[in-house]
Amino acid sequence: MMRIRLIRLGKLAPEALHRAYVGLAEAQGEQDMPPILLLAQSDAHLSLGAAQGPGAELDRLACERLGVPVVQRALGGGLVWVDPGQLSYFFIFPPATRVRRAPELFALIAPWVIAVHEYFGLKVEAREGHDFWCQGRKISGTGAATIGHSLVLGGSFILEAQWASFVDCVAAPSAGFRTWLIEALQEGLCSWSQLLDRVVGAEAVLEVCPVLLRATGWEVVFPTEPTEIERRTVEQTELEDVDWDQPIRRRVPAGIKLKAGAFLTEQHWPDGHWLRVWTENGTFRRVAGSAWSAGQGARLTGLQPDPVQLGERLREIAGKEAPHWGERLLGTAVWTD
Repeated sequence: MMRIRLIRLGKLAPEALHRAYVGLAEAQGEQDMPPILLLAQSDAHLSLGAAQGPGAELDRLACERLGVPVVQRALGGGLVWVDPGQLSYFFIFPPATRVRRAPELFALIAPWVIAVHEYFGLKVEAREGHDFWCQGRKISGTGAATIGHSLVLGGSFILEAQWASFVDCVAAPSAGFRTWLIEALQEGLCSWSQLLDRVVGAEAVLEVCPVLLRATGWEVVFPTEPTEIERRTVEQTELEDVDWDQPIRRRVPAGIKLKAGAFLTEQHWPDGHWLRVWTENGTFRRVAGSAWSAGQGARLTGLQPDPVQLGERLREIAGKEAPHWGERLLGTAVWTD
């Protein structure tokens, strides 16, 4: 049975949440044991992955108008919406644990995450080495990074989904893009309240966490509060500044990743034409453009990016312009990270 410290910090301001796990990780020495599980909530904010640029991913004016804070986190992954309807968790593993790779840590913590969901009536499975799915929809994801000497993996229990502000703040080339984005999120992602038809409070989850840790092979040990050294390190931790002028390209060119294997993109050209493409599981899920009607665009649904089959369908839709639109379509669509 592996020993672990369980630290609960209640509800934190956005920057305080991210300083907490960074500071705790930086306070750990190479030989320190046991690892830490940090649990906390936060006020609403947008969290950018370590390699993302805010100017490319977000609508700055919308963020400022809505008063949504933006934090550049140290963990990997894409743009994440965090709000009080979520309970965030961060596993902090120093080198002495001999757990050095994110997939290895994910496999180690997944039984506990699954058990927490199952306790409240949700049958969840781990996928892709970083996500959790329930009833055919993604219910949460994780991101990881090495901070100080420690490997850190973070995720959240999405108790209630509140996507409206997230969609409003994402950089979008058109109102139609935002409409498709909210539809894709509502269809492909889910929360506990949607599946259970009731709201489970964070306190109820926090109460069962120690029991379910023991049930899945962990021994919870003391101290369960940050030590004085850890507190000082957290207080002194400085996060990376959000640089809106940072010259970093968008993580997904011309769009956003919806979930594993699903992407929404849109491009506009100087000649006034545009294309919007939703890809999923290696096929065109939905396509719209200025060169054809909605009904014609629907004829591309379900097709794979096979040049022969796609070319034939485009000839039926666009006639002699098929090669031109085939090039633009394949240049807009994204299939993998």
